[in-house]
Amino acid sequence: MLYWVGNAAKARVIEQILNDRRPNLTVFDYGAGSGGDWPDVLATRPGLELVCYEPSEAASRILRERVAGARARVLDSDEFEKVAIQADYIVSFSVLEHVHDKPAYLSHAKRHLAPDGTFYLNYDDGHFRTSLDLDELRGWRTNLAVTAQNRLAWLWPRVNKIERYQSRVTADAIQELIARAGFSVKADRYENLASFKSLAKTMPADRGQEFMRFWLEVEDQLNSRFQARVEPRMGDAMNLWREMGSRTLTLCHA
Repeated sequence: MLYWVGNAAKARVIEQILNDRRPNLTVFDYGAGSGGDWPDVLATRPGLELVCYEPSEAASRILRERVAGARARVLDSDEFEKVAIQADYIVSFSVLEHVHDKPAYLSHAKRHLAPDGTFYLNYDDGHFRTSLDLDELRGWRTNLAVTAQNRLAWLWPRVNKIERYQSRVTADAIQELIARAGFSVKADRYENLASFKSLAKTMPADRGQEFMRFWLEVEDQLNSRFQARVEPRMGDAMNLWREMGSRTLTLCHA
């Protein structure tokens, strides 16, 4: 059973975690949003304890309601700063591009990761790939608003609007950040083919798992056989980045 059907990066990482047959595992979702498929995952996997941190108060309220009664706890800001979770796995999906103080973010992750733990650090470029379709006027407003938000990224922290901050993560910058934080890279993968992500939304419910398996197999082949360095675009010189706007680094303590 795959979870987060519709997002290849999340589906693959959660599947890898669930394939770890140790009887007891602690997973820390670092920037958990409203919780996604976690309630279903916890219902099917005894021995998995989930710890979440979500700085958005609105999303955190929804998250607490969704995981209430499950083997899960949601840290408040004070707990997040003071405790050390020692997680077997940390997952961070599409969060880093919204973080203003990235060194602090990675420093906290290092503190919460067990000595032999694995940190799946995923970041996404979708917010920075806006375009205007001349035949689809309804989409103009959203795309123009996102573009303006990106251009004003430097301003939001200064006017206490940190929740609006988002900035493209480049391959060179993330390499420097993770090295400085004391992590080493075990694996590096590009994910979420744009056309497949769109197709997933059209799949009937009874074909979702089948399509998701096919999607993952295609991306396995692309990553293992067809990576090539090309002229840098959008902050990355890997050819796959042009069609797969999501990248996942598998990290461990250096």
